[in-house]
Amino acid sequence: MSSFSRSAREKRIFFQAEDKARRCIDLVMDLPDSIIESIFIEFDAARIARQARQADENVQAFHRDLPLHGVTVSIKDMVDEQGVVTSAGAAFLRERSPACEDAKIVSQLRAAGAVPFGRTNLSEMSYTGLGINPHYGTPPNVSDPLRIPGGSSSGGAVSVGLGLCDAAIGTDTGGSVRIPAALNGLYGFKPTRASISTRGLFSLSPSFDTLGPIARSLDMCARMYAVLSGQCPAPRRIKSLDGLHVGLVASPMAVGLDTQVSVDFDRSLQAIRDAGGIIAPVSEPVLSHSATFFGTIFGYETMALIGGYLEGLRETCDPYVLDCILKSAEVTSKDVEEARSKRAEAIRAFKEMACKFDVLIAPTVPVVAPLFDDARDNPGKFGPRLSQNTSAVNWVDGCAATIPMNAHGTPGTGLMLFGQAGTDWHVLEMASLIDKVISPARLKH
Repeated sequence: MSSFSRSAREKRIFFQAEDKARRCIDLVMDLPDSIIESIFIEFDAARIARQARQADENVQAFHRDLPLHGVTVSIKDMVDEQGVVTSAGAAFLRERSPACEDAKIVSQLRAAGAVPFGRTNLSEMSYTGLGINPHYGTPPNVSDPLRIPGGSSSGGAVSVGLGLCDAAIGTDTGGSVRIPAALNGLYGFKPTRASISTRGLFSLSPSFDTLGPIARSLDMCARMYAVLSGQCPAPRRIKSLDGLHVGLVASPMAVGLDTQVSVDFDRSLQAIRDAGGIIAPVSEPVLSHSATFFGTIFGYETMALIGGYLEGLRETCDPYVLDCILKSAEVTSKDVEEARSKRAEAIRAFKEMACKFDVLIAPTVPVVAPLFDDARDNPGKFGPRLSQNTSAVNWVDGCAATIPMNAHGTPGTGLMLFGQAGTDWHVLEMASLIDKVISPARLKH
């Protein structure tokens, strides 16, 4: 190779992140101010460019490419970045002191060459699956701006869905990665809770809090998970779905589906069968118990962690979120002790059931994104419905991916693939295989 061509190649590598970040910044700046402000609580273009330049300098210093070099990643405003305020989407918390250091996952992203790309909006205090925020506005659903984006990681999903960045970091305590990913026709991954550090996270419920990626491909989710978990991707061992056993969790997860989700789900099931997958309906009673007991543990832990903010919340908080938080104050230590006992039983039962199948499936969300006006006027009707399936996986300490089921031009729907704790790479491999067979089916419609 000539010295000229080598130099040209090195320039492409060494300045890849900065060039790409500037192109992404231009995409953001081309949007109306109202849309930018609804997606990003904080967007400092100069800071992003500096960080991208640092990523290029790191590559040059190490004389090798990094696993996420130049990948732009928006950060949910629940995750600390040094020198930036973490407000959890609450207006009164904007007066907090800036974070003294990066969250562990932000440090990992930087070390891998990724570029943090703005602080994304969310449901206030990350408290609902709606994605509505009365202080900063509500990001538009990428398939229909009249519909909600889903939450709580709403800004993250929309930043990816509009092509502003490559990936987003969201939190998933009860579905906040998978819900907006599904409703915007994207990919998302909720890892095993213990596999990714939550140091530097504005925590709500340590028993359930998880961090995970949203992206436009499953491969990007897997690359992100490898970096954030500190693991090497497991080698692919499964060649096809032929003869594999897929557990369809019919009850309680596949009942009461709306028309669009039902059509997309049936088409996905047929594509799996056509590829040789053996689908067996299964009912798991412990998943039906998740709503009540999940809420008990979540509420008790949340009140312990954010009880000191109640005065500020009473003054400015979204009324629906405030009502949910105040109900948490009614949970007693006896209630939570019973709920934790029930959860231990549920985890054991779920492991016993899950090991009988190669993977478990269900719709990620049983309905398409509600219209914004309907969800705003009646949040209590839609919020619990959106998270009923996703929170059940968190209840049994599982891991789960969501892949798009919807055809182009139709509202986003997702297929959730899940398994017991510690099977992350297997679930990702199964999700990749199933994505390959359902993608052609949805593209035909």
